[in-house]
Amino acid sequence: MVATGISRCLTFLAESLLFPSYSARKRLAFRYLHGSGLEIGALQHPLETPPGVIVRYVDQVNREENIRRYPHLDGARIVENDHLDDGFALTTIPSESQDFVIANHLLEHAPNPLQALMNWRRILKGNGTILITLPNGARNFDRGRGVTSLAHLAQDYDLVKSDDLEQFTRRNREHYKEFVEISIPNLNRMRQRRPMTPERQQEYLEELVREQSTDPHFHVFTRRSMIRVFSHLVTVLAPDLSLREIVRSRLGQEYVIILKKLG
Repeated sequence: MVATGISRCLTFLAESLLFPSYSARKRLAFRYLHGSGLEIGALQHPLETPPGVIVRYVDQVNREENIRRYPHLDGARIVENDHLDDGFALTTIPSESQDFVIANHLLEHAPNPLQALMNWRRILKGNGTILITLPNGARNFDRGRGVTSLAHLAQDYDLVKSDDLEQFTRRNREHYKEFVEISIPNLNRMRQRRPMTPERQQEYLEELVREQSTDPHFHVFTRRSMIRVFSHLVTVLAPDLSLREIVRSRLGQEYVIILKKLG
């Protein structure tokens, strides 16, 4: 108990005094979130929200399955999910029914990020908020991969809209390949794990393609590319959204983005 208390105290000091960017998610949540809404894919790190705010959790599987899938996570902290749904589609959630959507470190896993954003917008009430956290691809294990361009994301969006899923799927294979050949080796070095053999890399690539997995990072973002993507969203695809903030978080390892829907 004493050790836990000391740990919490040190965390508070680090977040509030030494490294204020570590508290960016919480500060923005307390500034913008109200009423009731959804957090997608929270797992063991649900966002802290203001008193009185009601958060319901969304994931593709229930808590027990997430504990089984992610044995390296603290199972006691993994949240119980209220809605079992594809977090990028949210087909079971009625339109204009939520005051907010929280998606921390999720959008980079979306095969079609612009469509995911449009789906999150659909379920928002007027004056609703989307709070997104995205990793900085220059500061994590995706370093060395090309930054995903706005043109690429727009083409993906148009391909799916026009039902050209064959070409869309072919393009996704390149994302899987980059993840296996660049991101995984970087991650193994960071965690001091043995590298994959070329044979295992190829097997893993085929597994991801076959399962159409969303575990890998499909897309890589930097602050500059985030500005382009979200500016395109609010000016071209969804003029009823406004881009309020893009805030540096965790010493530049991630950015928190706030979108508001007009009343």
